[in-house]
Amino acid sequence: MVMFSADGGLDAALTLRAVFEHGGCTWLRAGAGIIGASDPDREFEETCEKLTTLAPYLVACR
Repeated sequence: MVMFSADGGLDAALTLRAVFEHGGCTWLRAGAGIIGASDPDREFEETCEKLTTLAPYLVACR
């Protein structure tokens, strides 16, 4: 996510967890801040952990 202000300021952050809804469908997304020292297997595990913390709170729309 990046935000610019009218006075020239900039604020940026990684969006590591997000829920999107459109047209009756909902998507749950999670990401990671991967760097050179990252372990791919651990990053995948951490991403799954992030999804697991949000998934129980999603409910079907009726």
